[in-house]
Amino acid sequence: MQHIQTVKEFSTYAAAQFIRTAVFIDDKIYNRKTKAVEPEKPQKTIRKSATKSTNSGDNLQLLVTPEESNENQDFPSQLLVNSFAKKQIVCSLYQPGKGESFSNDSDVYELSLASDIVIVDWDLGGTPGENALELIYSLVHQSVETKPEQLRLILVYTGENNLEDIASNVFDKLTSASKENIEPQKEDEGLSMHSSNSRVVILGKPECHRIEKYKTHEVHQNDLAQRSIEEFARLASGLLQGAVLLGLAKIRENNRKILRKFDESIDTAFLLHRAMSLPDEEAFEHIHPLLVGELQSILQDCLPGQIITDALVSDWSFNKWRPNNTGLDLLPPETNANEFIEKFLLFGPDLGLHMSQVPFSIARKKGENWVWNFDKKKIDKLASLMFQEDERLSNHRLAMLMSNRTAYGNQKYLTFGTIIREKDIDTNQYLLCILPVCDTVRLEKMRRFIFCTLEIKNTDNGINNENFIVEDNNEIKGLFCSSKPYDCITLEFEPHLEEKRVLAENDEFTCNSNGKNYKWITQLKPDHAQRAAEDFSSKLSRVGLTESEWLRLMSK
Repeated sequence: MQHIQTVKEFSTYAAAQFIRTAVFIDDKIYNRKTKAVEPEKPQKTIRKSATKSTNSGDNLQLLVTPEESNENQDFPSQLLVNSFAKKQIVCSLYQPGKGESFSNDSDVYELSLASDIVIVDWDLGGTPGENALELIYSLVHQSVETKPEQLRLILVYTGENNLEDIASNVFDKLTSASKENIEPQKEDEGLSMHSSNSRVVILGKPECHRIEKYKTHEVHQNDLAQRSIEEFARLASGLLQGAVLLGLAKIRENNRKILRKFDESIDTAFLLHRAMSLPDEEAFEHIHPLLVGELQSILQDCLPGQIITDALVSDWSFNKWRPNNTGLDLLPPETNANEFIEKFLLFGPDLGLHMSQVPFSIARKKGENWVWNFDKKKIDKLASLMFQEDERLSNHRLAMLMSNRTAYGNQKYLTFGTIIREKDIDTNQYLLCILPVCDTVRLEKMRRFIFCTLEIKNTDNGINNENFIVEDNNEIKGLFCSSKPYDCITLEFEPHLEEKRVLAENDEFTCNSNGKNYKWITQLKPDHAQRAAEDFSSKLSRVGLTESEWLRLMSK
């Protein structure tokens, strides 16, 4: 990564490390016009280049090289496969049969689901656009409704001249019945569009008579793999997204090493461990932390120590970031906002050593050093400079990402670190479960859970602090945790008969002690939940004693 200097280069590099599968769908892949000549009698096969003369009278079978076999094809598939192979991407070729379906129960759809990149010819089955649109719509709709976490690039690769007309047809199809907001990308002449997880791009085959503005969207078969990587990178172009793609790639590269750590030679030891743990503990639950530990080791050992380099920060400051004018009065007169942000992000409170003018409202000199001069109002002022209006909640989203566990499955349990609230009333009070994990599993009967109370940050109720950020009914809320023992409450819940845990039904728990329903809000990560529990336990263990009032006051 030493040669990478820009955010664009970083995103492209990360995408190239991550992408491993592509599929090209065309109904003319194998319709070769070059045919071998059948020999009159069996004889040794000779390559065409070995024949002395085509007029020798010998009818020799001609073995055709891949380049020759594609010589008269509408699409030279070998060039396409080779271009992806050079990038270490497996590209599958799929030629649909006559009359084959392209809906979400078809074979071509199932193959496309397994691919990071789907390249589809516009003229499939002799019906320009009809079959391609059906497949594109199914894939984009699936990425929204069924597997919203999966990223996918869809390229329409066509010999048609009017690329804008094709883009219009794709856009109309995707917006006709989709709940997803589809946005055309203005910088691509409207020839690309985004949903939250999919990117659709219209590309033209070369050697067609197109107007000048489409020329940047013409791609030769040799360059299609590189262009695919660049387009995929625009689907995940953030700095953190690039770091995540690199991490996922490293995990995949080391999958065999992970499997070797868990080879069958330790199966006996694990089953013995399980037998000795029963009936009090289910050892199969130990597999999760074992796997998490190995994945964490890979990321720590294989990713570079500084993924987001100073060069990337500088490039982001000048080429990605745009100042919000409402916060420019924070800066000294004549200050270049991009330069200030660059120095601020690179040097923090030491920016005074690298700038002739420093906004003293956020930093002040103390001796030979610069220190932060922040309060909440100044932080809000800095945010008004750094963030555009649609980005103002990004601090909240990052805070949630750091403290809240992402729910990838459908089952929600009541356990240590779960945040809930009473469902049927408009309440400012949330509840954080602090019952240890071991007391929330293998339950045979009703169990009483203990909760700390959480109050919504609100100046009207005098609460200005917040410990946790949650999203409830599409609204971001800051919560303050009261760790005082007299603010805690207990509620009784009945476990699921088979799961032997308190399981949410439609994200709701029914309380046996008061008959009320409680809504599952989020699950804190263990460390963050443990901090709240430790704070609660420290308050609970306070020692009350009689001492000299004079001495007590003097000790403060």
